[in-house]
Amino acid sequence: MRVFAREGVSGATTREIARLAKVNEVTLFRSFKNKNELLRQVIIQHSQRSVHIFADAPLKTKADLRRTVHTYAESYVRRLHEKEDFVRTFLGELNRHLQLCRRLFVESVKPTRQKFIQYLQAAQKNRLVRRDLDTSTAVDALTGMLLSGVIRRPLTDSVYPNKRYVKTSVEIFLKGIER
Repeated sequence: MRVFAREGVSGATTREIARLAKVNEVTLFRSFKNKNELLRQVIIQHSQRSVHIFADAPLKTKADLRRTVHTYAESYVRRLHEKEDFVRTFLGELNRHLQLCRRLFVESVKPTRQKFIQYLQAAQKNRLVRRDLDTSTAVDALTGMLLSGVIRRPLTDSVYPNKRYVKTSVEIFLKGIER
């Protein structure tokens, strides 16, 4: 991820990746058929760290819903901060490698996104979330707000702390979806 963050998709070499990983380049190709497959696996492994949040999350009260959404948001933002250089490079690569970036993005977020959507659908059945809510769009809206906060952070750090941005984004989201 460090090499891709620093060099971008085109500039990253398997030689440099192997050097940093302290393995032979041939070993790299035994595990991954090419550089794009290696990038895909790195992104998927990193992205699936939030799936567990929704697995056993309680959903009996609004407090359960609020706690789970806050936990997800904090986890998501923490992961983005950990890999901020990579996220910025990935977004910068969209124009040059649109198909690859689209495929990687859709694949990497799919498991967590799907769990979040299912969680909100269950919340609808439990009458905690509005029935008319498009859960898919709602999940993307919150994720977009959180991503935007990470991207804008260098510009807004002196105005308000990131924790406040995350908390406010989650509050706006919850107020918009709750029954």
